Amino acid sequence: MKKLFATILTLTLLLMSCAIAEEIPAINWADAESAASDIAGTWYVFNDIALEYWVPDIFENKELTEEDGEEMLAKHELPDGTAGIYAQYLTGYDGATMDETVATLEANGATEIERCTLNGLDAVSFSVPDVNAVYVVFITQSGNYVQFIFSPASDEGFASVAQLVTASIRPETEG
Repeated sequence: MKKLFATILTLTLLLMSCAIAEEIPAINWADAESAASDIAGTWYVFNDIALEYWVPDIFENKELTEEDGEEMLAKHELPDGTAGIYAQYLTGYDGATMDETVATLEANGATEIERCTLNGLDAVSFSVPDVNAVYVVFITQSGNYVQFIFSPASDEGFASVAQLVTASIRPETEG
């Protein structure tokens, strides 16, 4: 477990240095991959939107139910249910730019809004007051809006895991 936290701390420092170096930081899996190499994990693929991401194997891949809604693409939770990673397909944003998305988030009271380029995808992370989660929204290469939700945001250890998973989100690779 100490090795996991040391690896996550290294990634966190790497991501923070990217944020300081540029106005809109670029986050790339290639920069984080070595930090994740000591953590058993699984790659998941959303073929319909040509997207893939990595999740540590300590999270269980949960079956989707009707209660999750049509927008839910995936959910991964710790066995005790204390933390979760959720992916959703967002509708109603056809043709919207990330600048418009940021403006909408600001108008609706989102906080901690941060833009980045995520493995070449235009993205923004944010929080919502009184919701113990961090959201990452991005536009895929095919123009789809996808949102990842990481909860609870108040758990510093989980926040580091969320950063590592976020760094893995990328267009689906061939092979």
